[in-house]
Amino acid sequence: MTGRPASPVTESPPLLDIENLTVGFRTGRETASIPLQGVNLRVPRATRMALVGESGSGKSLTAAAVIGMLPKGAEILAGSIRLDGEEMLGASKQRIRDLRGRQIAIMFQNPRASLNPVLTVGGQIAEVIRTHSDAGRRESRRQAIDLLDQMGVSDARRRAGDYVHQYSGGMAQRAALAMALSCRPDLLIADEPTTGLDATLQQQVLELVVEQVATRGASLLLITHDIAIARQTCERTAVMYAGRVMESGPTASVTERPANPYTGALLRAFATVDEGRMYAIPGTVPTLLGPLSECPFANRCPDVADECRDIEDREVACVKA
Repeated sequence: MTGRPASPVTESPPLLDIENLTVGFRTGRETASIPLQGVNLRVPRATRMALVGESGSGKSLTAAAVIGMLPKGAEILAGSIRLDGEEMLGASKQRIRDLRGRQIAIMFQNPRASLNPVLTVGGQIAEVIRTHSDAGRRESRRQAIDLLDQMGVSDARRRAGDYVHQYSGGMAQRAALAMALSCRPDLLIADEPTTGLDATLQQQVLELVVEQVATRGASLLLITHDIAIARQTCERTAVMYAGRVMESGPTASVTERPANPYTGALLRAFATVDEGRMYAIPGTVPTLLGPLSECPFANRCPDVADECRDIEDREVACVKA
């Protein structure tokens, strides 16, 4: 299987096309680490895709690169990010701001941290609407209230005047979704949107995200560490490990017939075996201080061979796939 996942059968190009994305952190003039190394990912139009992997695999950093919000010290060393055919790398800050919200939006893990604590929830949503449209204050507020109502916020007119600390965790995530969808983006990135919620609220939020994305004909890139959530919500799944996409395809194929040894190990880790004990992948994730010259899973893979340790100048997700 090549490092570049096969494109789905479609007449139109993907909505989001990430190719060979490499991101490094610098300390002064030196590159201290390269946490993303040649990420390839395609999100088709009107499709729900999960990006699955362990903590630290590079999922959230990939999302940050897409929306132009890399953390301090990080920079893109190579690659391409095209949204609806438009190259985003090298675009002006103003152009990125225009795209963010109007064509692409993100839900963060912690809605209380992403919503401004000193502005009312409805006021923040209305401000986003005014920024990306011709709506005035009255119309933007009306739209904000309608959005909160659509997201299942009871008594939306009154709750629009509340602050985020007055919202429960599940309600705050509904408000964050309302703000993300306020300008009808073509792509919604949901970064671990159910973190900290109990099982019932998690299910409600996931169902709401899927419903609202489908209603708007948008695409979803759902970032999660839980492959069960990918099965539940997404048509396609990409599996990420140590800064690379190891496998990508229809969710049923990836989860039922994994082609990459890492995907198989990850699936096994989510299954209960041996009288209730959980399987743990042996070894540790490699420290990405420099360019990889071998498969990133080589030091943990039970099927490793000599050819796995010599992948320079080749795009390889697994030589045995």
